[in-house]
Formats: sequence, structure tokens, C-alpha cells
Amino acid sequence: MELLATSSAYDNRFQLRKLLTGDDPHHVSQALVADRNGAVIGAAALTAVPSLPGTAAVRVVVTEAERGQGIGTVLADEMASALGDRSGFTALTCALRDDLPRGRRFAERYGLTVTNHSVGWKTDVPEREEDLRSRLAQVAGGPVVRLRPLDMETETELLIAVASRCLIGFPVPFGTGASVDMGSVLQAIPRGAIFLLAELEPADGGEAIPCGLSVLAPEAGGSVWHTIFTGVDPDHRKRGVGKAVKAAQLAEARSAGAQVVTALNDEANEPVMRLNRAMGMVRTLGYWSMARSMPDGVGATV
Repeated sequence: MELLATSSAYDNRFQLRKLLTGDDPHHVSQALVADRNGAVIGAAALTAVPSLPGTAAVRVVVTEAERGQGIGTVLADEMASALGDRSGFTALTCALRDDLPRGRRFAERYGLTVTNHSVGWKTDVPEREEDLRSRLAQVAGGPVVRLRPLDMETETELLIAVASRCLIGFPVPFGTGASVDMGSVLQAIPRGAIFLLAELEPADGGEAIPCGLSVLAPEAGGSVWHTIFTGVDPDHRKRGVGKAVKAAQLAEARSAGAQVVTALNDEANEPVMRLNRAMGMVRTLGYWSMARSMPDGVGATV
């Protein structure tokens, strides 16, 4: 798991653990390691992607000192064989850090092509309260938005409904065309995550209107918090809701003891790119989404 995680642009060990050890009746996972004298020098895994039904994910990683010796090819060929023995998949996917062009070329040899590019962002969290207020003032304006914590256990239906609305217009993951299973997405969110619901106060004094959602989670150690999701309902976009949500993320992260906040956003989403820059975020490690279709939904040698 630790070796496989090195190909990710963020700390994805929680998700990897669930994918590799899940007890769901539809769970699919197969993993191999290469070792030299008892030391693991390579790893590969083929898993189902519960959030994208009909989709499989493949990961192949070799330690840096052992690359270029054909180990990755052997592991990838074993995964190709394992995939060929299975049926029901319509797409094969791979997510890979965008600073690994050699890895991208390797994946392309097996028919995977880039479908999306997610840009990485990070920012230091101001230590002083006045510095935080000054930062947030740069993105002030827009409607009066109330943000409150959302309980994943007791408000699951509301959480799924708002998240589903916020996903409208987002790029389809891996270009698969598959519908996102929001229940599976929630199960893959690490413990300790903070869910923030953005609501608009109606002028007539009626019930608050959900308009946006934010999900943040701590990475190992707790000093870095990763923005898993930021979304605004399409009926309320371009009105400043996104600014309010981003500002709340920074404030919540500071309260949780974060020193750095990171995010990943599709590069095609220029409004979010501009907002991140306005928030003082700088570009950092991102990732390529890669995929290949598997017509007829059957396993096939890649």
C-alpha cells in the first residue's frame, strides 16, 4: 500500500486500504509484489472502482532504484492477464502523478490515454488571526452564505443530494460516461473529514437553501489538510458562493491545526483556477486521469 501510494498526487492510503481489503460482495482486488531478497521493490494492483460501476483501476509502481529493468512490465503483464480473466468491466482507468512522464508513457503502451488533467494547489495557513482575515478579505463579496458542519451519519441523504447537484457540469471521471455512485464515494472519505454545507438565507425568511458543499480531510500527521471536494449547485454558480466555501475551508483547516491546505482541480475549470490564485494558492503536484474503454463489458488482454 505504501509503495502504491507513491504514484498518487495526495495521500490516498485510506482509499487504497479499502480497495485492497474490502468485504463488499462485489469487491474485486488482485495484488502482486516483486521482491529482492525479501525487500519489496515493486507492486501492482487491479481493483474495481465502487464509485464508478463497471470500471476497474490498475496501479503499477516500482521503486526508483529498480526502474528500467523490466520489473514494471512483468507486473503490468500479470495485471493484464488478471483483467482478461474477468468480465463485467467497461473501462480500465489509472490515475498518475503529473511529474512522472515516464510512467505516463508506460501506461500509454497498454492503451491508456489521458482523459483529464487535475492541477494541484497548495497554500500555507496563516498562523495569526489577523493574517487569516486579511487573506479572506481578498475574496469577500457576493451573497450572504451560511456555512455549517454537515453530519455524514445523520444527514446522509442531504449530503448525497447536495453533492449530486454540485457535480452537474463537472467533467466525467476518466471520460467513462459512468454515473457516480455517491454512496461509494462517501465510504472512501477518510475518517476525521470535515463536511461543510453552504446555505443561502432566503429573503422571505423561509428555509435555508443548500447551495454548495466542501469536504476536507487530514493527511498523515495532520499538518496538511486536503480539499477532497468543493462544489456549488449550478443554480447558484457565478454568484460568489464558491468564494465563501473556499474561505470557510481555510478557516476550518486553521481551527483543526492545519499548516497547509491542498486541492486538486480539473484544469478545464478556469473559474476555480482563478479563485485558487485569488486565495493565495500556488500550483503544485497534480495528476493525469487515464483510461481505455473495454467494449462489450468483458475482460480483455490490454
